[in-house]
This record gives sequence, structure tokens and C-alpha cells, in this order.
Amino acid sequence: MRTVQEESGQHLERTGIRPVSPGDRTYGFFDLFWNWFGDGANASSWYFGGLLALSGVSILFWNTFFWTPLIILPWATLAYMAYRTGGTTVVLARPALGVTGGSLFLGVAETVVQIGWTTVTTYIGAVSLVQIWNGGEGTADPSSGKAALIFPVALIALLQGAVATLGPKAIRILKWIASLLLLGFGGVETYEVLSRWDLSRILSYGKSAPVFTPMQLLDISFINIWTWLQVGDFARLSKNPRVAVWASWLGIWSGQAWFVLVGAVGVIGLGLATGHSSPQDSDPARLMGHLGLSGVALSVIFLSSVSVSSSNLYGAGMAFDALWTGSGKTPHSRKALGVVSLIQIVTSFLPLFFASFISYFTSFLSTIGGIFIPLWSLVLTDYLWYRKRQLDVPSLYDLSPGSRYWGRGGFHPPGFLALGLGIAFYYLFPRMAPAVVQSVGVTFPTILWTGGVYFLSLRWRGEEQLCRIKLPADEGEENG
Repeated sequence: MRTVQEESGQHLERTGIRPVSPGDRTYGFFDLFWNWFGDGANASSWYFGGLLALSGVSILFWNTFFWTPLIILPWATLAYMAYRTGGTTVVLARPALGVTGGSLFLGVAETVVQIGWTTVTTYIGAVSLVQIWNGGEGTADPSSGKAALIFPVALIALLQGAVATLGPKAIRILKWIASLLLLGFGGVETYEVLSRWDLSRILSYGKSAPVFTPMQLLDISFINIWTWLQVGDFARLSKNPRVAVWASWLGIWSGQAWFVLVGAVGVIGLGLATGHSSPQDSDPARLMGHLGLSGVALSVIFLSSVSVSSSNLYGAGMAFDALWTGSGKTPHSRKALGVVSLIQIVTSFLPLFFASFISYFTSFLSTIGGIFIPLWSLVLTDYLWYRKRQLDVPSLYDLSPGSRYWGRGGFHPPGFLALGLGIAFYYLFPRMAPAVVQSVGVTFPTILWTGGVYFLSLRWRGEEQLCRIKLPADEGEENG
């Protein structure tokens, strides 16, 4: 049987997203595990841990050890799809939205959102550096003195852009180093807090007026996980499907769970010491400064910001490459990575224009959630139910009119109808039924709504029978 690369080679210039060759599948289990551990163990997870801690330790544990592993499973399915297709994250949307529609929508969305995530991590890293230089004094979200952040923001943006432009090999080395240091750093902080305060006091800690309700925190957990959009960009480099799925699943969960707990312990520890608690107290620099360990924080926070952001920028570059070459230009990922790295140097300063970083962070999360909760609900419904886990891989790279995933003019109308109504539902449902949202959140209803609309739109167009089409036995086995 002809390989994926041979089948799709004639279309490379027109599709712009090369399926990864077997020789480039170099990520073993721990390569991908540390990649995702390093992404999950970041300062934004610290902040989220602080939000959970203020709602009570029981909610913290329930969210971290029950809901989060379940939320990651659908996301890890995207990693499996990427391994099977050998394509970037953008490719995953092509069956549901059409070869042209999927590239355009997810190409734009991933580029913008990944650069947006970079603004978050860059700002947190810059604030941490300023606090450490000031001896650990101040808050994690200063309302004054933002001029002091200009140089640290620029420094981090330049370094992470340089690493991202070098590509996966440089990112892999950085992730190994950063993840191991972050593991040690979190261990030092946890030991310091637990050695200073009685465990029973920490476990009984809670705030009478939490910042968010448990369902709102669950919605944030979904957004945190489902917006790691570079899932396909790295999973396609895996040596086998087990690496793609389980290294991604375990890496992102253990990394995020570890630093959610670290952030929670930090908030609780400072709350017990000062009598005042705030989600911003989970900032690593402030906590380590309070414990007299600013020197430890300096190198690791800086390295963490560069590590996580370089991964985000790589995903943005792969998405931008799809847009770049979709216009008929020759694929050139290095140029695409260079362009997004230059763009993020400018956008990294955006949080400085907001009065509160927490406001910027939560607004950013709620905005992108309205896009990617419906999108991945659609993509997974299409793959697991409609396609019966069977994808014709060569057709994913074929933009010829009438190809298997062509749709209508390169767009799949049922997919775009479900996506559009899903996005509208995500934003409107909390306004239309706020009492219901308090009980069940907005994520689960959005998932059900999007999948239901897709099913009905397929029936309306008479396409539901396509789900019964079987590929040849050997091709179905290959394409999973």
C-alpha cells in the first residue's frame, strides 16, 4: 500500500500542511510527557490553584483529581487523531468543516489564541521577575509602576520567539530542562509551606465568599485544557499511538495538577500567615519572596515562561503556515514561526493596558472558550460518531473539488451551522438561563447542543447515511 506521504505528495504545494514523515516521528514517551508537563506546570496553573483554594479544599481536590483527568480524555483523543493523520492541529478540523473551511477557521483561531496565551505567560513571567528584583515585595498585579515591566516583557518575548523559531528539537530540549527544574521548584515551595503550617489547618482552610462557583471553576477547567491547541502539532511527532495519547494525557494532567496544588498551597499558606487571602497570592514570585527563596524563583519562573510560550508560538506558527500556504505559497514553517514570533513581541504588552491582570485573564478565557468548546465538540462528534473513527488520510490533504472532505466549495455546511449555533449558545445561554448555568455550567450544555445540531443538520441534508460508509479493510486499519 502506498504511504501517506506518497499519496499526498502531489498535493503538498496546494495544501500547505505536510503530513509528518516517519523519520520525523522522534518523540518518545518522556519527550512528549515532559513537553506537556512543562506546559501544564506554568504560572497560570498557579493562579487557577489559588481560585480553587479560595473555594475550599474539597472543591480543589474534586476538581483536580476527578474532573480534570476526565476533561483531558477528549483532548487526548485529538492527539490520537493527529498521530493517525500525521497532520497539524489544523488538519483535525477538515473533515467536520471541509478542507478549505477547516484550514481557514482553525488556522486563524489557533494563530490568534496561541499568541493570546503567550501574552498571559509572558506577563506573569515579567511580573515575577520585577518582584524578585524588588526583593519579593509588591503584588502579582501592580496597579502602578507598569513601566518597570517593559524591559522584562521584551526580554522574555525575544527569547521565547527565538526558541520557537528553532523548532521542535530546541523546544524538546528546553522542555526537559524546564520541567525538571519546575518539579524541583514546586517541591521546595510545598515543603516550605507544609513545614511552617499544620496540615490540618491547611486542609480545613476555606473562604466564605469564593471568587467563582464550583461549576464556573469546572468551566474554566474545560477551557484550560481544551485550548491547548498545539496538541496535534506535537502529537503528530510521536513514535506510536500510545505515546501520542497517554504521554499527552498524563503529562498535561500531572503538570497542571502539580502546579494547581502548588498555587493552592501558596494561597492558603499566605492566608494563614497574613490573615488575608487573594487569588493573586498564588503568584510564585511573591510566595517565594515571602519564604526568602527569591533566588530559586528567578531562574525557574523565567525559564518556565519561555518554555510554555515557545510551545504556544510553535502551535501558532503551524496554524499560520496553513494560512500562508493556503493562498498558494510554498510551505515554509520557519518563516511562519518567525512571523508569529515577531507579532507576539508586540502583543505581549497588551495586559499592561488592563487595570487588573486577573480581569484580562478571565476575560481571555471566557472569550476563547466560546470558540473551542463548540469546535472540539463538533470535531469529536464528527470523528467518533459520524466517521466511526475512520479517516481517509490522503483526502485530508487534497483540496481538489469533489474530494472526500471537499463539502460545498471547500466548506461543510452542517459543520459550520453546528459550529456557529454552538458559539452563539455558549455566549447566550448564561444570559438566557443564569439559574441553570449556576447548577450545570455552560460547557456540558454547549457540548450537547453542538453535537445535537450537527446530527440534525446532517439528517436535514440527507448526509447521515455517510457515517455507514466503510473504508477498505487495510485502509481503515491504517487510518484508525
